[in-house]
Amino acid sequence: MKNLELKKIEQLLSIIPNHPATQIMHITQSDKDLSTALETLVTQRDYTLLINVIDDDFYDEIKENYSADACSVKKMKFEQRRYATMAKLFDYVFVTADIPNELQNQFAKTIHGHMKNAGNIILFLEKNNLKVLDRWQQVLEENYFVATNTIDMFEEYEILISKKMHGWGG
Repeated sequence: MKNLELKKIEQLLSIIPNHPATQIMHITQSDKDLSTALETLVTQRDYTLLINVIDDDFYDEIKENYSADACSVKKMKFEQRRYATMAKLFDYVFVTADIPNELQNQFAKTIHGHMKNAGNIILFLEKNNLKVLDRWQQVLEENYFVATNTIDMFEEYEILISKKMHGWGG
């Protein structure tokens, strides 16, 4: 993953209201910048953060870097049946990992089950690639995510945000 602009990360994280007991998941393969910013946020606000890492080498590199109280780091594979131990837990899911096309639908179904009603998924996608953007919008819609929008704030990435709606898709 290309480096993210730190000021832009702060701006993006400002979408998270200061509500108690907020739970956040970050799915990454190599991004330290967002993980570090999320750890700072959850520590300041007494939230919880699960960092799911899909790259074994990156997992080994960061597994000891995050405080155990506010944050946990786990290995993950997209083919897993579950990405967390409990369902309907997360208010926000940030995805900076590249998800192969053939696994996108399965990923959307699985992550849907881990999110609270009205939770938001935030995907970092390749900038100016309409084919990728259209594909993700379709995948999310087919898996009961609505109110899908893009945010143009990073130089290298398009941010796609979509909401899990209450009562949709189980």
